[in-house]
Amino acid sequence: MQGNVLSQANERLIHEYLDVAAHDSENLERTMELMTDDCVWVMEPTGDTYCGSEELRAFVAGAMSSRTHSGQYGIQITNWFTDGEHLCVEYTHGAILTGTGVKIKKDVLRYCITFHMRDGKFDWVHEYINATTFLTRLLIPLLLRRYTRQVKKKVSKRKR
Repeated sequence: MQGNVLSQANERLIHEYLDVAAHDSENLERTMELMTDDCVWVMEPTGDTYCGSEELRAFVAGAMSSRTHSGQYGIQITNWFTDGEHLCVEYTHGAILTGTGVKIKKDVLRYCITFHMRDGKFDWVHEYINATTFLTRLLIPLLLRRYTRQVKKKVSKRKR
C-alpha cells in the first residue's frame, strides 16, 4: 500500500506546529493560524467537540489563560510521525495553573494528538489525555465537561 505524499504546505505546517507547541504554546494568534475556519477538535476521554473558528478560539484561549509554562512545567514532545496527510504528536504537559500557583509536573498528564492536514492547515484534531495518577484520572473528565459547558455558553452569548 502506497502512503500519502507530504506536500510542502503540510511539511511547513508540521514544523510550525512543533515550534509553537515547544516554544510558543501561549500564542493564541499563532495557534489559530494553523487551523482551517471549519476545523473540528474532539477531546478525549469525554468526546466533547469544538467546531469552527469561533468555538476553537474560545476553547484555545480559555485553555491558554488557565495555565503558564516555565522550565519543568511545560510541554515536552516525546514523539511525532506523519503519513503526509495525518500528523500524530505525543507529548507530556506540565503547567502552573493561573491564579492558583498549583504546579502540575510533566509526568502527570500525557497527550496524544492526531491531526488531519488539508492544504497546509489542520481541519480536524483529536486530542487524547492520559492521566497517570488516580486523582487526575477522576478529575480530567469532570474538568473537561465543565470547561466545555463554559466555552459553549460563552460562544452562544456572543451569537445573540
